[in-house]
Amino acid sequence: MPYESLRPYLDILEQRGLMKWVDKEVDKDWEISAVGRMMFRGMAEEKRYGVGFRNIRGYSDTRVVSGVVAASTEMMSIALECEPTPSAIHERTIRGISNPIEPIVVSSGPCKEVIHRGDDLDLRRLPVPTWTPEKDAGPYFTPLWVTKDPDNGVRNIGIRRAQLKGPDTTGILYGAPDRGGAIHHSKWQRLGKPMPAAFYLGADPVHYLVAPGRYGTDELAIAGGIRGEAVEMVKCETVDIEVPATAEIVVEGEILTDYAEPEGPFGEFTGFMAGGRMCPVFKVSCITHRKNPILLGIISQFPPSESSMIKRNLLEANLLKHLVQNLRIPGIVDIHTPESGGCTAMLWVSLRKTYTGHADQVAMAVLGYFGMSYFKWIVIADEDDDIRDPFMREWILSWRINPTRDMRVIPNTGAIELDPSGYPPNEIPAENLGSKIIIDATRRWTYPPISLPPRKRLDAVVHDWASYGLPPLEQVRLPKFI
Repeated sequence: MPYESLRPYLDILEQRGLMKWVDKEVDKDWEISAVGRMMFRGMAEEKRYGVGFRNIRGYSDTRVVSGVVAASTEMMSIALECEPTPSAIHERTIRGISNPIEPIVVSSGPCKEVIHRGDDLDLRRLPVPTWTPEKDAGPYFTPLWVTKDPDNGVRNIGIRRAQLKGPDTTGILYGAPDRGGAIHHSKWQRLGKPMPAAFYLGADPVHYLVAPGRYGTDELAIAGGIRGEAVEMVKCETVDIEVPATAEIVVEGEILTDYAEPEGPFGEFTGFMAGGRMCPVFKVSCITHRKNPILLGIISQFPPSESSMIKRNLLEANLLKHLVQNLRIPGIVDIHTPESGGCTAMLWVSLRKTYTGHADQVAMAVLGYFGMSYFKWIVIADEDDDIRDPFMREWILSWRINPTRDMRVIPNTGAIELDPSGYPPNEIPAENLGSKIIIDATRRWTYPPISLPPRKRLDAVVHDWASYGLPPLEQVRLPKFI
């Protein structure tokens, strides 16, 4: 059964040892983020858990949780109700993409238990964390934004940072002009009207897991397909937008289209601070929330993070479905986006190459689907290469590539989102240009034999390891092709 809201999901995490509550008083301006960061820098993925804070200095009736959506593959599998493997997560996500269930509108929901308008409106009453202490421009929401295309009413859901700027004001950074929300904003701007919008925090975790994808349809319909049940929505109080009925916190208003002001900096998924550019402003008209709400924050910043975990698993599934099922490109064995690149800088593809131009076809299809703001490195490897093993990736690049022959540069094209290598941070170019590198790392002839004992000999030693009187082996990783 799907989770009807964030709360039963947190209960399941707690029951399985994947969620811990902190009762010590903490400071939202540095302590919440620092504790969450150590979950990713101080623990192996399989040992990570989410953290909740219920004693926040200066705030008595709101809790904060972070690291509860994508601290690990196991956690994501609980959110998706599938086995804790990349392939199972891919299959579950592809099922939702292939069989979307449109959201339904209901008359009311828990998100409207408390309503603030007019003089009662103040975002500063919420314990919004500062995620990169002493470096961010201030506290930031990491919410799910909801906007609509003014031409056809098609909805877009996206995770976009929102700088808290005042009691009724936030910023918003789209990052790249080809994002759904950015496209909507440009259309409203051409109409000369502000863009109705809302953001929400705390919901069925599937909402967060589908938000970064590019599906060509409503992300909440994809969420419904994954859940096997439609997402229930309610109409906002002050704008023509619908939001999930069981969301913890909803913030309604308009994004101005005739005014921009400096936004940021903010610690981003690249591992660098980013911001200081002119960005739109969101003027808030209403805040609704559940009683004793839970403010959910997504841990982004330096990878690995929740942001990179979400992108790694869900973007891979989205892209795999597009290439294999939609375009019917043959021979694709696996797709992997390394977390070190925030899962947007580098893409590896394992391919059973069968014809001239096959590797190029895959690379161009990727760029055609995601746009030029993703992936400046695309590496096509062979079908028996373990592209999820970092050592094997480095080995392939070291000995499978003749740079002048196997690397192709696409110059002067769209840069990937928030890439700090494009220009100095104090410069704002008229056009954000970058380049792409496509590497064909597939074998062009039969290579010499691998200098390892035959697999049958190694497997026999592993089987009989205890008989040698040696300490136990840890993780055995062998090339697929020995």
